[in-house]
Amino acid sequence: MEKMEPAKGPAVWRGADFVGNDDWIVSLSSADLDEISAALEHAKTINLPIHHISTKDFPLLGLRRILKGLAEELEIGRGFALIRGVPVDHYNEDENKIISWGLCSYLGTGIPQSRQGDWINHVIDISDQTLPPKPELDHVLRRKSLRTNHRGGELDFHTDTTDIFALFCLRPAKNGGRSRLASAAMLHNMIGEAAPDYLEALYDGYYYMSQSDDKVGSNSTISSKRIPVFTRRGDKVEGYYISQVVQRAVDQGLFKYNLVEDSARKEIQRMAEAPGMAHEFDLRAGDLLLVNNHAVLHARYDYEDHPEVARRRHLFRLWIANRPEMMSKTFLASSEKIS
Repeated sequence: MEKMEPAKGPAVWRGADFVGNDDWIVSLSSADLDEISAALEHAKTINLPIHHISTKDFPLLGLRRILKGLAEELEIGRGFALIRGVPVDHYNEDENKIISWGLCSYLGTGIPQSRQGDWINHVIDISDQTLPPKPELDHVLRRKSLRTNHRGGELDFHTDTTDIFALFCLRPAKNGGRSRLASAAMLHNMIGEAAPDYLEALYDGYYYMSQSDDKVGSNSTISSKRIPVFTRRGDKVEGYYISQVVQRAVDQGLFKYNLVEDSARKEIQRMAEAPGMAHEFDLRAGDLLLVNNHAVLHARYDYEDHPEVARRRHLFRLWIANRPEMMSKTFLASSEKIS
């Protein structure tokens, strides 16, 4: 199949397709919640480190079938799903971690999100609480030096460095912060139709620069080659793009792209912002959002939060590998995809 040909299949969608359609949401029943509670108690008695908990340590005989169906939907369907209704207020933080990890263990293998071995990342704005000790930088630059999961504000459309990412909502924001999803395959098709030269540039890709505390390879923070935004995997189109990591290399003066290359990456955001393109929704406490990182880009709107940290928007982020052969090539061995 020619790479420039339009992608087809259930992963090609617009957000408008889901207006009034809740087929992507699984609402947990009382029986499901009882099963989760029993699995939690079983996992607690074993007392394993969180990243050692597997399906056998978090047994879900009934929910197993549902989770298997969601895993298939992520891989060969629309590429995202949401589990709704975990009573997070009934559990403490450690118990909610076990629940989120246990549910996700049925989708694949949990992986660390940094070289420091962060298995579950807290997504919460603490930029006014803890800033890196870098007195040579002003407050704005110091805030930017925090990882995005510890900063508030709007996030552009991007992917993560994993097969599946999950967001488990403990608390939503006071106001705003809507989640947004966009089909990578649909963006591919729309850009290819409107600007084929941009699509060619996106297939060529960009150089990525890691954060200083997450170096890869020898001592290099730069990918050794361009990483494509779009790739073909069989008859499917997959996407990979982290704008801030590309821009970081540009800001450091390490790379300068021509007009087409620069415009092409901006077109991703512009096209995703087009009316009806993105699927937008609010995460509720107890929601577990599951997204195929190869099929779907995600973003969020800005939000207003509470002044008290204990009341702020707080999510757990988990990364899951469901393609061992892919992980051995792209994350563990070559580390070409940089967080």
